[in-house]
Amino acid sequence: MNFYKRTQNYLVSLFKSKDLLFEFTKRDFQQRYKGSLLGVIWALLSPLLMLGVYSFIFVSVFKSKWGSSSIQQDGKMLYTMMIFAGLVPFQIFSESVNRSVSLLGQSANYIKKVVIPIEILPTSIVLSTVINSFFSVGLLILGKLLFLNTPNWTLIFVPLVLIPIMLLSLGFALIVAAFGIYIKDLVYVVGLLVNILFYMSPIFYSADSLPARFRFLIHLNPIAPIINHFRDVFINGELFSISSYITSFFISFIIFILGLTIFNYLRKGFADVI
Repeated sequence: MNFYKRTQNYLVSLFKSKDLLFEFTKRDFQQRYKGSLLGVIWALLSPLLMLGVYSFIFVSVFKSKWGSSSIQQDGKMLYTMMIFAGLVPFQIFSESVNRSVSLLGQSANYIKKVVIPIEILPTSIVLSTVINSFFSVGLLILGKLLFLNTPNWTLIFVPLVLIPIMLLSLGFALIVAAFGIYIKDLVYVVGLLVNILFYMSPIFYSADSLPARFRFLIHLNPIAPIINHFRDVFINGELFSISSYITSFFISFIIFILGLTIFNYLRKGFADVI
């Protein structure tokens, strides 16, 4: 079965169950803040608090500056915005993957007793995470407009820069969800690997600042170019490299197809191991 066929089957399955997918996504988003005093306000507070901590550590304590950026802005604010632009796509990825690894094991009733397309479960997690990230994206746009004197026309490409990180997150979410039901310890392994990937991604530093002998690590990291595309659109006010974007999209799509393939192959034994 080729790439086109796998993608077509997946999309057809989701379309046929679009109402169910909507309900799962809606429920997951609502449950994030259910019972909390501030409710959905946490979606705004959490990224701000996290950004505040990282900014204090790297800007105030370590006196970090953003490499050789040509943007003529206050160094502290530029570095803070650069961090934020890197955190947003990585948070989409990390939350989608970390939550999916134990997802099927916690959804035994949907696998054993209810006949639904099981791929809806990790898909709804990724969609809910992306929707939740819109609050951070909104804050990023607001900060860019208020604090950075760079062109704003590139903000029309925000939907485009979200597509690769969605595909990448969904691909890995399908993979870890499928393996997680068989390997219970995978939740610890995935958490550790995502944490390592966090510091290996150019979030607190630019790829150019790495020693030459270590730059190959950036090229092996599929999130790195996505972070750069976010910074081009949100911070630099310039269009990302078309060739880099196409390459990133292609790699993310391949990982998505790989995730679908693994998920469909392993799903035959889901009910037996729960």
